[in-house]
Amino acid sequence: MTDVVIVGAGMAGIACARALKAAGVPVRLIDKGRGIGGRVATRRVDIAGDVISFDHGTQYLDTSDAAAHIAAQAKDATARWDMGGGKSRIVGTPGMSALPKALAQGLDVTLDTRVISVDARTGGWHIQTDAGEDDASHLVITVPVPQLAPLLGERHPLIDRVKAARMLPIMTLMAAFDGDTPAPFVTRRDETADLTWIARNDLKPGRSTRYQTWIAQAHPDWSARHIDQERDKIKARMAGMLCAALDVDVGNVRHVGLQGWRYGLVQTPIGQPFVSDGTLWAGGDWCLGGKVQDAWQSGTAIASDILQQLGLPAERPGG
Repeated sequence: MTDVVIVGAGMAGIACARALKAAGVPVRLIDKGRGIGGRVATRRVDIAGDVISFDHGTQYLDTSDAAAHIAAQAKDATARWDMGGGKSRIVGTPGMSALPKALAQGLDVTLDTRVISVDARTGGWHIQTDAGEDDASHLVITVPVPQLAPLLGERHPLIDRVKAARMLPIMTLMAAFDGDTPAPFVTRRDETADLTWIARNDLKPGRSTRYQTWIAQAHPDWSARHIDQERDKIKARMAGMLCAALDVDVGNVRHVGLQGWRYGLVQTPIGQPFVSDGTLWAGGDWCLGGKVQDAWQSGTAIASDILQQLGLPAERPGG
C-alpha cells in the first residue's frame, strides 16, 4: 500500500501533500513546530489584555503570477497590503499564518513532533520521532537543507547533491508602540544597514490597530554574529536600532519580542526543484530560491514525481 509521509509542514510540504491528496494518495505531514507554514508565520502576544500579532517570518507574497496562484487557492485568507510609494503585496489575513492554514485544510498533520531519524527498510521507511515510531512506503523531507544530514546521515548520497545550498540566519524584532507614535514610513529596505527590513505590521489588512506594531529584520551578517548571544541583550540592542531608525525614544516601546531564524534566508539554491533517491525525496525553498512560490514549486514538483513513479495522473489541487 502506498503511504507517503512528509517531514516538514512548511509551504513545500503543504504543496506536496495537497497534490498527492488530490490524486488519491494517502499522505501525512509531521512537523516539530506548534503550527504549520514554517517561516510563513504569525506570533500573537497579549499586551494589557489586548491581543496583537506580528508577522515575524515571511512578510508577504510578491506580485508574480505564481504567488497570485497560491493566494487564489487560499480563498478568503489573503488581501492586498499597501506598502506606500505605490507598491502593494499579497499578505495573509488576519496574519501571514492564515495562508498556510487555509492551504492545509483537510490535510493529515501531526504537530509538536520531532523526527529524530529515518531508515530505509524493505518496502519503505521507518521513521523515529520523539513521540514514537512510524512507517511509510515513500518519504519526503522538506526541512531546511542543513537539517538533512542529521536525519539521513552524512554519508547518504543525497547529502553530496545538496552541499552547494546555503542558508543564512535572520534575527527578527517585534516591537509595539502607542498608536500615536510618529511613524516616518510604512516600510524601509536598506541592504547596507544592520536592520535591512523595517515594516509597520499594524497597517496590514486585518491586523489589530490598538498599538503601532513594527517588524525589523537584521542583516544576515549581523544576524550570524548575534544569533547565539543572550536574547534579552539582543532584543534591547535591536530595539534601540529600530527606535533610532524611526526617530523615537526607546522609552516609547510597549512590547518587544525576538525571533531567531537560524535558516531564515536562502543565499544559494541548488537550482533544481528537488533531489531524490528511490522512494526518498528532499526539497524546499533552498532548491529554487527564498520565496514562497519557490517552496511551493518544489513541493508540487516532488508530488508530480511521486505520482509519475506510481503511474498515477497528477491533478491540480484547488483548481
